[in-house]
Amino acid sequence: MNHHTALLLLAVCAAPALAQSQPAAPASPAFEVATVEPSNPTAARSGKSGITVDPGRMSARRVSLRELVFEAYNMPYYRISGGPSWLDSEEYDIDAKTETPADRDQMRLMLRTLLGDRFKLTIHRESKEMRVYALTPAKNGPLIHAIKDGETGPAKQPPLGVQHYHCDMPQFAGLLSIRLSIPLLEDPSTPSRSNGPLIPVLDKTGLTGTYDIDIEVEPEPDGDSITAWQRALQQQLGLKLEAEKAPVEIIVIDHAEKIPARN
Repeated sequence: MNHHTALLLLAVCAAPALAQSQPAAPASPAFEVATVEPSNPTAARSGKSGITVDPGRMSARRVSLRELVFEAYNMPYYRISGGPSWLDSEEYDIDAKTETPADRDQMRLMLRTLLGDRFKLTIHRESKEMRVYALTPAKNGPLIHAIKDGETGPAKQPPLGVQHYHCDMPQFAGLLSIRLSIPLLEDPSTPSRSNGPLIPVLDKTGLTGTYDIDIEVEPEPDGDSITAWQRALQQQLGLKLEAEKAPVEIIVIDHAEKIPARN
């Protein structure tokens, strides 16, 4: 046996031992027990639908797979792309419990595992250039200030027509993306619904902390909601809303199965 053959045999014999010595990959966070069932289409439609999170437990009633992906990845709907035709139409019920107390962020990771196990969900992330609105301080600076420790929010209901928000700036930008898609009506007591897709709003204010924001948006004569919000934000909050194009990370659903795997 020559020298090179001996070295090759040594490498082959050592390979299993090396493979066995590799540390196991950490297990994905998972619920201790979970049931996933298609919602009963003949059941009464009474009762609350949506996702509820309590310490150590997550439940969902009559929610679509898109809603579950939204919760699992904490990603706005306009940044969820692809998926099967039934992504929004099929509804599911989920009851899941954790082995130890867990907060919402931890349960989101567990929900990702659950969706992969039961729906065989696979996704990938990519960057897509989109038309967005950037929220920035106005020329003379913002007119709002973060809540100080110990301060409490407003005790009274805001007047009719005044919208109140208690949130940080990234959350406010997300809420604006929803409000910009809803037409402004002359009568603020009349409910209205979105008349188009959500418009991405990016927080570029650099402002930190939590804010109590009151804003009144008056309809424009030509019904332009964007201009109305731009005017109100600048005059009342000292913030600008400007259109631009920017790369936005999106989630693309590559595969999902309509019937969840058995519990």
